[in-house]
Amino acid sequence: MLLLAVLALAVAIVAILVSIWDAAYDGGRRFARPFFGNGPNGEDSLMAPTGFQKIAYVALILLLLGVASGWLGGV
Repeated sequence: MLLLAVLALAVAIVAILVSIWDAAYDGGRRFARPFFGNGPNGEDSLMAPTGFQKIAYVALILLLLGVASGWLGGV
């Protein structure tokens, strides 16, 4: 009975996290549109990240993991 309760709690937590993720993703897509004007063909287009932005995000994540683990910055 306890195992069933723990499993139900885990499913509920996952469902809540998925709904939060979905709301945040939709909000991010909504606010990624340009402020002024439309896209190049007259439609609203999303701002796509450039290759430099992707590299910068990956470098930032690696820097944060390195600092948090102690590999960077010393102990």
